[in-house]
Amino acid sequence: MQKALFVSGKRKYLFCGDQNGMEILQPVIDLAVEKNAPYEIYSEEQPLFDWLNRQKMGCYLYIAAKWDKLHSLKKLTEEVGFSEEEAQYIGYGERLVNVFCCRCHGISKVILQETLEIACNDCDLHLEISDHYSSLKNAYLGYVAKL
Repeated sequence: MQKALFVSGKRKYLFCGDQNGMEILQPVIDLAVEKNAPYEIYSEEQPLFDWLNRQKMGCYLYIAAKWDKLHSLKKLTEEVGFSEEEAQYIGYGERLVNVFCCRCHGISKVILQETLEIACNDCDLHLEISDHYSSLKNAYLGYVAKL
């Protein structure tokens, strides 16, 4: 599981997550409190888009959610105007990822586990999942695995 890292020197810190996500973010929230930094925690009583849209420049966003929900939350934050440099996205739970085959260009959906090798669903080529991610394909590149 990923850990949230405190980024100092921001105007305000924003925290968003479900119950498990907030537990993951708690050490960073504690650091913000300790440093007397302004912060805000998202409440589900208001729409997330509206809450994010009200924030001013210089805010830093932390979002912790299940992997299957994190991608849509990231898209929403980008629509509002948060860049990669202004946010951290922490996922937890089972992670389903797309793997792009270097031979047939097919995309296989797999549960990411400790083993980083799979067989392509389309051409059955043995692939090694790399850390190269394509936002265009929403997939990790699968290279030919060394046997």
